[in-house]
Amino acid sequence: MYAIVSLLDPVHTAEVTALWQELEATFGLRGIYATPYPHFSYHVAEQYNDALITELEEIARTTAPFTVETSGLGLFTGPFPILFIQVVRSAPLNALHQALWPHLTRHAQKPVAYYRPASWVPHITLAHSDLTVGNLPEIIAHLCARRFNWQLPIDNLTLVCEHCGSHDLHSRLALSGIPEVE
Repeated sequence: MYAIVSLLDPVHTAEVTALWQELEATFGLRGIYATPYPHFSYHVAEQYNDALITELEEIARTTAPFTVETSGLGLFTGPFPILFIQVVRSAPLNALHQALWPHLTRHAQKPVAYYRPASWVPHITLAHSDLTVGNLPEIIAHLCARRFNWQLPIDNLTLVCEHCGSHDLHSRLALSGIPEVE
């Protein structure tokens, strides 16, 4: 699988990585290491064609860096629950996602529907695949007193390959547009 993501800044990368290590040490969770880069995703697909990079470069060149906020923990339910830090949808984040969507979909093979603009829930995954109904209550109790209200500077679009033999960061593009004056 491939994904278009924004990688977190060094400070929040360290915080999320420390949380992953804590969840591994305390609860034996290792599923998160399938994609070992703290990030949130805009689009996921089985594969993208080569023309995608040119369009991503143009979007990155015309998009100014911006800040997003996080707000607590969230959970995707189901037989394999996913625990995450919720990224709050904001005007700049929605604008970028809306700009990306038609380009990404045009170049994607088998895009994942969860990332469509109407249903997209941006998030930073803390645990998946080895999270169960049995261990979930204890894990949430372990984390629930913490504050996950962060300000995240977003300055990149990155093409990641999750299951390509290694965890490749194929392309990391800096957001380099000029911020709008308010």
